[in-house]
Amino acid sequence: MIACDDARCRITGAVTVDSVGGLLRELQPQLAKGIDTLDFSGVDVADSAALALVFSAMRQVRLAGRDLACSGFPESFTTLAELYGVAELLPA
Repeated sequence: MIACDDARCRITGAVTVDSVGGLLRELQPQLAKGIDTLDFSGVDVADSAALALVFSAMRQVRLAGRDLACSGFPESFTTLAELYGVAELLPA
């Protein structure tokens, strides 16, 4: 689930291969409206699809000439990013 205010979207629940397609469809129009921060503090389960969500969001925002910030990554998410060697690419 995604809840957004003026400049931030808070993602809650699971971000997995089963949910990421719907999350991306929900998130894309919000990013187009100017969202610049994703808050993952409400995520309780994440798999490698969560990385795809972040990198897709980063790409969309950068194409619009903006930067994306992320906060509240669960420990499992950062562990996956380190395992795949992409931790340094994640926005802070």
